[in-house]
Amino acid sequence: MNLINPNEVIAKMDGVVEIKSYVNKIKIIKNLYLKGPNTASEICNEVGISLPTVNSLLADLMSSGEVIKQGRAESQGGRKPDLYRLAPDAFYVLSVDLSKFSIRLALYSCNHTQAFDKEVHKITLNNERETFDQLCTTIDQYIAKTGIPTNKIIAIGFSMPGLVDSIAGVNHTYLKFGKKSLLENLEERFNKKIFLENDARAMTLAEFKFGASHSYKNVLGLFIGWGIGLGIIIDGKIYQGASGFAGEFSHSPIFESKEVTCICGKKGCLEAVASGTAIVRMAEEAIDSDKDSILARIVRDHQGDLEPSVVVEAALAGDQRAITILSEAGLDLGRGISMLIQLLNPELIIIGGSVAEANQYLITPIQQALNIYSMAKSREKTQLALYQLGEDVGLMGGVAVVNEKLFEDVINRLG
Repeated sequence: MNLINPNEVIAKMDGVVEIKSYVNKIKIIKNLYLKGPNTASEICNEVGISLPTVNSLLADLMSSGEVIKQGRAESQGGRKPDLYRLAPDAFYVLSVDLSKFSIRLALYSCNHTQAFDKEVHKITLNNERETFDQLCTTIDQYIAKTGIPTNKIIAIGFSMPGLVDSIAGVNHTYLKFGKKSLLENLEERFNKKIFLENDARAMTLAEFKFGASHSYKNVLGLFIGWGIGLGIIIDGKIYQGASGFAGEFSHSPIFESKEVTCICGKKGCLEAVASGTAIVRMAEEAIDSDKDSILARIVRDHQGDLEPSVVVEAALAGDQRAITILSEAGLDLGRGISMLIQLLNPELIIIGGSVAEANQYLITPIQQALNIYSMAKSREKTQLALYQLGEDVGLMGGVAVVNEKLFEDVINRLG
């Protein structure tokens, strides 16, 4: 069964019955992709296909190699029903996690596990065609290393910074050149389904789907790396806004008394005073004033550019200036988060990103600021938690975006 280009497959089919059978198979595959192992009766209830049809289609999918049996489910009275799952090699998804200065890649099986070692490469995002070509060459080389047939890789999910309109397939900040959208350029280059999403929204979706074990449906994800990104989940769905730009909270000028100009041109933005970029700026000033500090020594040992993670490392090693820097950033973050609590009243706020590795050096001042700036009644049912997926959260974000939308166009058009 060809999953990489369903539209091409359907174009070759003869008759409504054949097309309907193909679409129903896609629905079953999507159910197993989203839910994991499942019984025929549960698939019947969740997908809306009759049980005899489900059994017949499952037999076809096992014959073609997409589905296998995985033991039996718990009995609900009577014989234990068979459990079905996707075969480990049924298909693969490539995840590309872009930041301003790096590209991370990993290949995931249809069961959401890494099928090949991840790689990290340097890249500087801008709007040059050469940067796009560098990105594509890096992806091609990685795919070649995996040894997986390209027709088994049915989609590529991109988690990336910038003003991303995932519906139009445009990043208004990076990789914008020529007349075609980024989505069009990528689909033309790789001949696969491409899914783009802003990194903060993708990472929030990943934590919501694969990370935190909770039943909350109203969740915020705040990710602090070089910048600050916000993802919003309302009633279990990622919120994108009218133009796909929801979550650009870090560029709200809420610290007008602080004369720090943000990259967006305004003064006093949250990102200008509490992001990884701001933390590095404060760390550079601290190093200039004390070149023998733990922070200064760790920076020299790294023999590279000063990054937010280095400041976190110094704080965890006991450097008081680094601890103070992170504490100040945490207090400012908490003040910003208190506004989100007042506006959205979330059940859970996930704090993630490289700066969040500071743990209590960041979380404690955030909580202190919430106690000062948010109403007690508004915050009493809001939990604050560190992210669980760690450094792979961006890669899992690419998977989560694909997970959310894979096969959607075929099912919506013909289902």
